[in-house]
Amino acid sequence: MIAIQHTLWGQFILVLLLSFITGMELKAYQQKFHQNESERFFGSVRTFTFTGVLGFVFYLIHFHLFLLGFVALTSIFLLFYHQALQHNRTSLLVYLVWGLVYAYGALAITEPFWVMAGVFVTIVLVLNAKQSINDIAEKISGEELTTLAKLVLLSAIILPLLPHEPLHAWVPVSPFKVWLAVVVVSSISYLGYVAQKYFFKKQGLIVTGIFGGLYSSTATTVVLGKKSKETPRLSDKMTAAILIATGLMYLRLWGIAAVFNWTVAAVLWPYLIGLSILTMVIAAFYFRMDRSHLKDHQIEAGVDNPLELKVAFIFAGLFVIMTILTQFVTHYFGDSGLKYLSALVGFTDIDPFVLSLLNGDYLANANVLAGAILIAAGSNNLLKAVYAFVLSEPKTARFSAGWLSALGLLTITLGWLFI
Repeated sequence: MIAIQHTLWGQFILVLLLSFITGMELKAYQQKFHQNESERFFGSVRTFTFTGVLGFVFYLIHFHLFLLGFVALTSIFLLFYHQALQHNRTSLLVYLVWGLVYAYGALAITEPFWVMAGVFVTIVLVLNAKQSINDIAEKISGEELTTLAKLVLLSAIILPLLPHEPLHAWVPVSPFKVWLAVVVVSSISYLGYVAQKYFFKKQGLIVTGIFGGLYSSTATTVVLGKKSKETPRLSDKMTAAILIATGLMYLRLWGIAAVFNWTVAAVLWPYLIGLSILTMVIAAFYFRMDRSHLKDHQIEAGVDNPLELKVAFIFAGLFVIMTILTQFVTHYFGDSGLKYLSALVGFTDIDPFVLSLLNGDYLANANVLAGAILIAAGSNNLLKAVYAFVLSEPKTARFSAGWLSALGLLTITLGWLFI
């Protein structure tokens, strides 16, 4: 394909072929979504084929002729659009596709093949995803899109401007790393949040455990524990879902470590991956116990948007506080002090602490930092065991709290003794 594209005849064939297929795709789109409407469309398959060829020829002759051709054809479309407005037809979709087809020739001559191919694939995917796009637009509220836009704005504009040097000896992390950590962790949580709320709003228990583990295994344990009292006959599946959320927590922690500190991630991977697999095996056992005779239970996710700016700033503040606290403990109490701090922090939100370990410049080596992360994860499991025991119906409480406690103690032991 690369050799063909570098010849003039090859470029012409590519333009001709993609223009024709694009016209066919647009015709299929019109027949699928507008077959019952008395609407006139600008051009046919042949029109789009000749448009691509015209753009190719004009660009070869002179760039100014290419621009003049675009203006002339746009003027023709404006006449058509004026007539369409008389019938309350305001869509510009056909014109936009037509304009991209006209640019195929210039792209074939001046850019690598993947650029034109990417434009073509985008046209095909967007045309065929009309119903899916409309469904998503109806589900997602404008307020949450505004929140997402604000975070993107802050990340894209503010993040590159932040200093890369630590502000103080007691804050061994730069403002850039603080906000980068907020963006990365919030984005991971947001994936789980969106999947739960919009795509699996009334999901089964296992799906709740999977996406809940990406969002927050602690919050998922609380939600499932409360729901278990409504359906005590599903205690085995409730236990499986709670354990799956914790299994995903281990994977989530390793993913965060891999992003921010590969040295620590390399130490952690056999432990976190192994613990995740062990947890999933136990969860699968409980899932199969109910699979043969009980239907899955549908629950509605009750989660908060992790991209709320207030939540993001609170997370950043906790990150800085944990960094200062970790620096103080490692400076005065060494590695043993960090272990005890990790055990205590595990009974809170461990993400700020884990990120402070991965991004800070401490005296502790990678093995000690990895051990501290394991200890924090283990004590967090003990916290979830308490939640499960207190909030769940008796059978779910017994099984889930027992396994979470065992996993917590095992994880703490690994962090305390073997790293």
